[in-house]
Amino acid sequence: MDFLNKLNDIIRKFEEYVLAYGVMVMASLTIINVISRNFFGQGLSFATEINEFLIVIVTFLGTSYAARNGRHIRMSAFFDIANKKIKKILTYIMTGGTALIMYYVTYLSAIYVFDVFTSGRMSPVMRIPLAFIWIWVPIGLLMTDIHYTLAFVKNIMEDDVWISFEEQSEYEDLETAMSEDDSLIS
Repeated sequence: MDFLNKLNDIIRKFEEYVLAYGVMVMASLTIINVISRNFFGQGLSFATEINEFLIVIVTFLGTSYAARNGRHIRMSAFFDIANKKIKKILTYIMTGGTALIMYYVTYLSAIYVFDVFTSGRMSPVMRIPLAFIWIWVPIGLLMTDIHYTLAFVKNIMEDDVWISFEEQSEYEDLETAMSEDDSLIS
């Protein structure tokens, strides 16, 4: 389990660094481009292209980050009312099944990136090989795969139900939550 924790920490730091700086650079470029267009009459030709590249990177690493934190979209009505044994079985199916599907999608995206690389396609303004940008799709998907796999393994190793490697599944009865809120107000 120690190896899995270290792997998880390395991936977390990488995700947080790339996502934080990616969003900051996008915001900065957008502001600079607006100022340039409004005050100097001409926008920066490369700013839109860089922002498009950053959107790809942030989107696919963001998918991984959402999977890490158990913030992915899920239909949980049945899951939330099920007993612990059923939740555990459903979690195996969800994490294992999603990991398998994501590995396949990662494989398909890697084939696409390889095709883009071998074709030599370049970005229109900056003339950057598009494979350098699109490589972030299989990287983000692979990291998402790893998160689902880690969640699957953690559910095998632990008795509790985990929706991700770091996030335990917790369901709070609505009536209990409301009565606690009422007691806080009183």
